[in-house]
Amino acid sequence: MRSAPRPCSPFRLRHAVAATALFAAAPAFAQSAPLSCTGPFARNADEASLIRAFGKANVRRARIEVGEGEKQQGAIIFPGDGNRRIELIWHDGAKRRRPATIYIREGSTQVVQTPDGTPIGIGTSLAAVEKANGGPFTILGFGWDYAGTATDWRGGKLAKAGGGCRLLVRFHDTPGANAAALDRVSGDSEFSSSDADIRAVKPIAGEILLSWAE
Repeated sequence: MRSAPRPCSPFRLRHAVAATALFAAAPAFAQSAPLSCTGPFARNADEASLIRAFGKANVRRARIEVGEGEKQQGAIIFPGDGNRRIELIWHDGAKRRRPATIYIREGSTQVVQTPDGTPIGIGTSLAAVEKANGGPFTILGFGWDYAGTATDWRGGKLAKAGGGCRLLVRFHDTPGANAAALDRVSGDSEFSSSDADIRAVKPIAGEILLSWAE
């Protein structure tokens, strides 16, 4: 006769509960599709597209910070979930249609998929972005309004990333970065991502944008 199943011990039960909690707390990007300028973020998408994709409760109208104190009409997706939060602004703010820029900002674990399959998210290193691009790119100096922005992919793979729109990455210098190197690559100037001083600052992605031209 087959014996009855043994009851789960309190020790094993505690570990099973802990494992379940750990899985539930896993970063959102591990469970979410990478972002691209398709579907709800396609060129001709509108607020209704967002609601169909994410649910009405997860789409909130808002004025979005775009820099230098300026705000524009847009939307926040997953406003109550910092891990999954996405922001966007509209070309046509009055009718809430035609995305202009989709933002992934600090605190969000959303990612953009690149042509070679490498996900780029907040905290991705400059070296990893350069590898995904297939070569060096142009980056602006640090310490001003457009600090650390990758402005030109120099014909690399990332020039065609995002499903037809333009990918922008804004890098932050890391705490404790080489002060002398940071001083040499600060200000409104262009540098190569392969520059020794840029690399010494160890930049990481601090903001990711997918933008549609007007």
